[in-house]
Amino acid sequence: MTAARALAEPDNPLSDRDIDASNVLPAYEASLRFGATEEELAEALGWRREALEADGAVVSGDSTYRHMERMFGRTGFADFVIAATELHTLSSLGVVGLACKTAATVGEAMTCHHRYQHLTNRTATYAALLDGDALTLREDRLGETCLGSRLISDYTMFVALHLLRLSGGAPTVRRMRSRRESMSDVERARFEAFLGAPIELGADAAELVLDAAILAAPIASADAELATYLRGVLERAAPLEDDEPPLLREVRDAIQSALVRGAPTASQVAAALGLGHRTLQRRLAALGVSFAEVLESTRRGLAERYLARPELTLSEIAFLLGYSEQASFHRAFRRWHDATPAAYRQSISEAQPPSGASA
Repeated sequence: MTAARALAEPDNPLSDRDIDASNVLPAYEASLRFGATEEELAEALGWRREALEADGAVVSGDSTYRHMERMFGRTGFADFVIAATELHTLSSLGVVGLACKTAATVGEAMTCHHRYQHLTNRTATYAALLDGDALTLREDRLGETCLGSRLISDYTMFVALHLLRLSGGAPTVRRMRSRRESMSDVERARFEAFLGAPIELGADAAELVLDAAILAAPIASADAELATYLRGVLERAAPLEDDEPPLLREVRDAIQSALVRGAPTASQVAAALGLGHRTLQRRLAALGVSFAEVLESTRRGLAERYLARPELTLSEIAFLLGYSEQASFHRAFRRWHDATPAAYRQSISEAQPPSGASA
């Protein structure tokens, strides 16, 4: 069974706090280079090569923390982390990474990752926060804090930067914020040399601060035809809308992909779909809707879904919906619901049954 087919099955085997094994293989291979043995990793972590390389294989987040802690106790830990980082490709993120690899720009790839990341990684959530000319990639790691989870958070930031570099961009790093309270001089020197920027310790969440210009950078491996196929695979696992005409679904998908750069025009969406502006308007009119109405309803539907996810802040949601400032999102949401986003989110929370209660 291929990875794409496995992901499209109705019952995704990935559970809370689990991660697709494809994410783990680079660190597994690097640890063998730095003194670990396959027998040791099998006994201590339950990681066996044949199992890790199987389609659809998953491991627990806790096992990745234990792995990082084991390597932290060895000589050359910083070199191990960078070696593992550099073994990553976008394919290491499974089918989600492959979909990101085919996106036209870094901004579109980030939107794709944010939308589908939970399908292959449920150990953390990620967000891209735009503030003026600064773009902050933020990780919120799930579960209890331990040394291994802090080490993994740093590793994740390094991998994110490495993948951006592989994608054809040359991101300027301003700083990295680490959840660790301390770091040896050797580690700091090695990591800051890789980043080209300073590391700040003691943060609540791991963050990588970049120049926002990277969002517009084209991805060298962009492939519109393959992107359409992979988005279809992912949508079957995490659908946005049900029972809509194919054209309307395609328009919504194009709008969602473009929102990270702001609200797209009808001409931009038509071009993304390989249509003329007038042709798109005419076909939408035949369905009884205008482009402006589809844009509005897509933003509204996404806003309602995002507000149901407590790990997303209101500023993050505004960014994902293509608003240049949070106030614009608030005004739009009051128009849709006659309520603020915060009040709507609270109403969702109050409507949820208490933990352990039957439905």
